[in-house]
Amino acid sequence: MDGAELIERLRREGGFRLLPLLGNTGQVAGVHLTRFLPGGHLDVIQAWDERWAVWARLPDTPDLGSPFAGPVGGAFRSGPLARVVAPLLPIQSGIVSGAE
Repeated sequence: MDGAELIERLRREGGFRLLPLLGNTGQVAGVHLTRFLPGGHLDVIQAWDERWAVWARLPDTPDLGSPFAGPVGGAFRSGPLARVVAPLLPIQSGIVSGAE
């Protein structure tokens, strides 16, 4: 399964919304996916290509006193796209093993 198929499954089955990820030149450099979870958390995935992506689960509680500071707490993972998204979506067996 390639990156485009994984992204489509994240959108269709995982409830993620998709936006372009812009580079510092303003051109599309990858994808930015987000979803809100029950219990007040936010999942964010940024993928530049199939070899490099990052995921973070953050509390959905903005600090109005410092709105541009990063949230406290949360979890993250980075690496190949298939490995990063494996815990977020039921992936068919054999896909993650090829990325390790």
